[in-house]
Amino acid sequence: MTPEDWADAALWSLADGVEALSVERLARGLGVTKGGFYWHFKDRADVLQAALSRWEELATTNVIQRLESLPDPRERLRQLLTLTFELGPHGRIEVAIVAGAASDPRIQPVLARVSQRRIDYLVKLYRALGLPAREARNWALQAYSTYVGLLNLAVANPETLSTSRARSEYVQHVARTLIPA
Repeated sequence: MTPEDWADAALWSLADGVEALSVERLARGLGVTKGGFYWHFKDRADVLQAALSRWEELATTNVIQRLESLPDPRERLRQLLTLTFELGPHGRIEVAIVAGAASDPRIQPVLARVSQRRIDYLVKLYRALGLPAREARNWALQAYSTYVGLLNLAVANPETLSTSRARSEYVQHVARTLIPA
């Protein structure tokens, strides 16, 4: 097992909540002993940081890189909204990280950094659509706060958008609302 294997397993375990992350559970899930874990990491906190770094890479850096390959900023924004508001497989991880940040001081700075990068990217997209800087920032904050609100709603009432049809209709509504004419 590589450190990346452990970090990926830790990241996916966050889908069950930050408190669910344990060395024993990771080793069992990977079908290995805990000894291999301690070869790469000091403790649970160490692997949590690795999982959060992996989350930042996959859910922010890689997403932005993929979107940048699209030439049209309107299409980049539409794809971003669809990807994020559908709350796909990574959605449960996002929910757990947002919920965990309220009580775990190790998560808070990572979430703050990721949120800032995402807002900055949204500002860039809205600016590319021709909006002035201040207006682009307001649109970006509206888009991101709507997303964070959805994550919090998923924690408080997971049944709100429980069907794929309901999520799809909501994403279409969000796109109409958050993409300027």
